[in-house]
Amino acid sequence: MKIDIKRAIWILFSVLTASLFFASAPMAGQAEKSVSMPNLGHYEDKAFGFSIGYDADKLTKEIGPIGSFVFMRASDEGMPSLGITAGPYPSGIALEDTVGHVSRALPMMIPDCLIHSVSNQQLTELKDGSKANYFEISMNVGGSELISAFVTAQKNDRLIVFGAADNQDESMENLTAMVKSLRLDVEVDEAALKARGYAKDGKFVRTDSPAFTLNYPKEFQNRVLKSNQIFRADIPHAALSMAILISRLQVGEDINMQLKRFAETYAHGLKQVGSDIKIVSQNPISTYKEFDAYQIQIAWQFREKYTMTTVVHIIAKENKAIQLAGHTVYSIEGLTDIFEKINLNP
Repeated sequence: MKIDIKRAIWILFSVLTASLFFASAPMAGQAEKSVSMPNLGHYEDKAFGFSIGYDADKLTKEIGPIGSFVFMRASDEGMPSLGITAGPYPSGIALEDTVGHVSRALPMMIPDCLIHSVSNQQLTELKDGSKANYFEISMNVGGSELISAFVTAQKNDRLIVFGAADNQDESMENLTAMVKSLRLDVEVDEAALKARGYAKDGKFVRTDSPAFTLNYPKEFQNRVLKSNQIFRADIPHAALSMAILISRLQVGEDINMQLKRFAETYAHGLKQVGSDIKIVSQNPISTYKEFDAYQIQIAWQFREKYTMTTVVHIIAKENKAIQLAGHTVYSIEGLTDIFEKINLNP
């Protein structure tokens, strides 16, 4: 059975994001399965410090990175597929509880998703001796019966989630072998981590183009990335959050017009999570000196009862657009004060 590759990406994104957000009690364990794969591809990530093996004969298409995904591959038909996320480790959650409330979360995230079972949850030891949590999910998405295998593991302050999915009439053993190939004995390269963008103790650093640093309140806690975000944080139990996104600018086109389009696209995208979207103001700003920039302020309703204000500053640097986006129920000055702490010439 073939499944469209875009649907495969969507399924993987939803499944892995859910496993980063939720926790549930362990399920009954079963005997470990393994299978040898004659042609193993290898991926090593020095920014987060892990490596994996995968079936190079079947998984021929590399996709991503997207949001918190650091690596994704799929077959030409879309299935099998695999993806790895590396997000903040949930505070106070034991490794065996990182299975999550996936069986309840997925139907909310994917309207046509039906979870059949979450099974075979067990703490396991990876080949490098690291501890990991293994579990399997059987589900139906849009009429396609799918099986999937996952491992979750902690490396420093990160939760690494490695998942692989396939059609239900295929081999779970292959999926298990791939996800259990995860190794955490790769030394973290701090330079590689900062190149992507790294936030800790109130400071975000990015050394890749466009390079910049940003000081933000230490009360903010890092959250799992979405879409093309490189930073996302909020203050728990307070309606205050912010994110940083990077987009490409088209060389030769008017920069201010492109920044304006990005701003209006962001406003339009809020329709996915809210209603009654109203642009309060939008205009070019000179806040960032030699760098062209644009501001948009948006009022909207969250869950039809919370009035939110969103402010976005979009800054042009090195043929890229740095988007600083914040959401609040209070005055936007608290957010713009943070935005203006950005150092664009670090």
